[in-house]
Amino acid sequence: MKNNICLVADSGGYLPKEILTKYDISIVPFYITLDGKKYLVQGKDITDEELYKKMHSDPNLLPKTSAPNPEDWYNVLSEKVKKGYNNILITTMSSDLSASFNNANLAKDLFLKDYPNCNVKLFDTRTCTCGQSAMEIKLAQLIEKGKHTLEQLYDTAKDLISKTHTLFSVKTLKYMEAGGRIGEAAKFLGILLKINPISEFVNGVVKPIKISRTRKKALDSMVDIAVERIKDPTKTIICTRSALFEEDQEYLITKLKEKLNYKGKIYSGVLESVIGAHSGPGAIGIGFVTE
Repeated sequence: MKNNICLVADSGGYLPKEILTKYDISIVPFYITLDGKKYLVQGKDITDEELYKKMHSDPNLLPKTSAPNPEDWYNVLSEKVKKGYNNILITTMSSDLSASFNNANLAKDLFLKDYPNCNVKLFDTRTCTCGQSAMEIKLAQLIEKGKHTLEQLYDTAKDLISKTHTLFSVKTLKYMEAGGRIGEAAKFLGILLKINPISEFVNGVVKPIKISRTRKKALDSMVDIAVERIKDPTKTIICTRSALFEEDQEYLITKLKEKLNYKGKIYSGVLESVIGAHSGPGAIGIGFVTE
């Protein structure tokens, strides 16, 4: 409990369990609705793997997601106070992608009225998934060192936005089009050409950066882009995520380690389903924070 600061995050970054435990980070999950019938708490009532298998077996299944509500946020903040924390940094996925930030802000205002002796900072990461995770791991490491006040940590977090990269590729554009992430014309072009687009999150929104004609070329291109941007691997936090295609994720990790001569840990895992619901089975990404 360095400087009495703790980290509370939404599940957009899907931090590994080992990181949650090591740094005592609390996660506030999203919600998912299937077929408009059953309301499921993401990560509790259904696993990410189960969701992707349902989507894979039923191409017409389009899950809907919703952000943690203010009460969800308030309850987790209250739990942190009970554990002895009174300085809390909240991180959320990009406010352009979700209402998570706004709902956390509502909860923060109410929380501070009830707990006036606490200090809470709310930070919009301007990204999501593996890039968000890499940023949150960096912040957790800084908290562990105990050299930052909450205000200094918040200022450092803002500086990390420009140093955080989130690259991803999808196997189909259908889910992104259904979620309003791309236009109908772009979807049609993708289906016609059977392309494997590579995109990234830039200041909270999706930007296309390259088109590959095969999956392997897309994976190789993602690695090449990451390697080009990483100047000092020893000072870089790297995360990968995949929706069902673990072998592709292992390929990414192997190539990254080879080309970077990287000896550190790459934090891999299943793509968080609140993101995967909008990108579909087969979506894969690399996120990293540079110095």
